Amino acid sequence: MGSNFYLIGWIVLMLVILVILALIGLGWDTFFGGVKKGVEKIGNLPEVKNLTNKAKNEFGSIIGNSNSTLDIVLVIKII
Repeated sequence: MGSNFYLIGWIVLMLVILVILALIGLGWDTFFGGVKKGVEKIGNLPEVKNLTNKAKNEFGSIIGNSNSTLDIVLVIKII
């Protein structure tokens, strides 16, 4: 079990190093511009849109069924 944590730690460390090197090599604007384009492409997928709409509906039904602001605060803290 402990070795799994070390492996995950090394993977995360390598990903952080790769992102830092990409930022240095590409520049701030270019890197985040590419990330933004990728997020937009993923956001336009029908599966993601359906999932987003389902989440909005569920969240709306939870908020709509609450009788006080305390319920809303608890829902936000859980999410």
